Amino acid sequence: MTSISMYKIENTIAVGETTGTSFSKPIRGKIVAVKVLFSNTTPASTSDRDVNLWEMNPADDDHTTDALQELLDVGGIGADPSADNAVYYPRVPAEDITGTDVTYDGTNEIYTPAIVFGRIMLAVTAAAAGDITTVYLMVEEF
Repeated sequence: MTSISMYKIENTIAVGETTGTSFSKPIRGKIVAVKVLFSNTTPASTSDRDVNLWEMNPADDDHTTDALQELLDVGGIGADPSADNAVYYPRVPAEDITGTDVTYDGTNEIYTPAIVFGRIMLAVTAAAAGDITTVYLMVEEF
């Protein structure tokens, strides 16, 4: 039996910093949709923040070098972040039993929804102090 759940990850950039990371609770299921909301606590902020979501290795999940796969890459959102609030439907390459990407014609990859078993890391870079990035993950849980 499956159910749909919503998970929230939020990151606020600390004073004097331009990057930040936050983690979800453990998730077990298929990522159906991702809603990303941006806001600046200071109207004068002109950050061009980049936002990435990573499925982390449960054994060592504190940095992107420990990631199993990248789920979403939202780059260069611009100085008016509210104009870039959006919903995404991330997909990852399908793999065969050897971990090789599957194609339908020898060249073009087949993509499927990401299935995760662990925490998701929200990584924000090129941001300004006070910038808030909120991510809502809609997950079909197993």
